[in-house]
Amino acid sequence: MSSKRNMKRVKEIIRSINTNFFLKKHIPLPSTMQLLKDLYPKVDWSRVDFYEGLPWYTPFIASYVNAQALPQFYSFSRFSIYLRKFDESRAQCLGDIVHEGMHILQGMHFWNGYGFGILRGFTVYYSALFTRHGYRNNPFEIPAYDQKFRFMAFCEKHNQHGIKPEIDTAVLKKIYTDTPLVFRKYQFHYTGNYFILAASFVFSLLLALIKPLLDALILLIKLLTKPFR
Repeated sequence: MSSKRNMKRVKEIIRSINTNFFLKKHIPLPSTMQLLKDLYPKVDWSRVDFYEGLPWYTPFIASYVNAQALPQFYSFSRFSIYLRKFDESRAQCLGDIVHEGMHILQGMHFWNGYGFGILRGFTVYYSALFTRHGYRNNPFEIPAYDQKFRFMAFCEKHNQHGIKPEIDTAVLKKIYTDTPLVFRKYQFHYTGNYFILAASFVFSLLLALIKPLLDALILLIKLLTKPFR
């Protein structure tokens, strides 16, 4: 029985690799980009790419995640926002994008968003705080969720519900007047253990160095396991 479960797990991993190793870049609607620019006017959105689908490893590390914002592994400056499914006609989807947009603001706060692949100030601090607070109570996640809830409340106030009806993009033009939703800067003060912070730095550095080797291995697996699709 155990061997069957292990084989099933292996097949699931292989399917995820085959499906999500190469993700399709998504071009957000102009109204979505304007929304992000209104909410986070200091973010350099030219350094952010959008992808439909999650990285192949996400379901095995964080199965609860439907959207994600990460520094790009093969870049010194760029970030990515991933969503399982883009449907920008729905307030709920825009809420997820607004949530991840807060993470981009956070990411560009540290070292101006620059670094070595995944090794950025944001990931170092995030990982360090994750060891103590977990996911939902992470000091980086709390303001992101609060921002999403404020956005959804704004939508409800203007009769734009989570799934139906389709969002009226004209309503989104009013959002810059909602002061609590607009973040021109991000403030953060680390109060955790500095030994853990140093360990998090080393961990992020190792990830940045190992990722090319891991990707080469995954690509080889992908090429050799097409029958598992």
